[in-house]
Amino acid sequence: MLPKSPIRTKLDEEILSALEELDNHDSTSEKYGTVVERVSKLYKLKSEERLQLPSLDTVLIVAVNIFGILRITRYERENVITSKALGFSIKPR
Repeated sequence: MLPKSPIRTKLDEEILSALEELDNHDSTSEKYGTVVERVSKLYKLKSEERLQLPSLDTVLIVAVNIFGILRITRYERENVITSKALGFSIKPR
């Protein structure tokens, strides 16, 4: 897992300033509602900002391709054949 950076991003600073602004307004005022909407939009942007991991299917395809290439090159080292190992890998779509 990647360590969290101690440097705050601009998005984090905007969220904190909007939350501090909420303290200055009454919960029944219109300004309070607009600030709450802004905070919710900022949190949505922050959730989209996170690192997206590759899907399990992609990882499995890459692992099988690497295993196949290593297996073929090992066979070519022991028994001489004239094929290319990369021609057997699955092509990305």
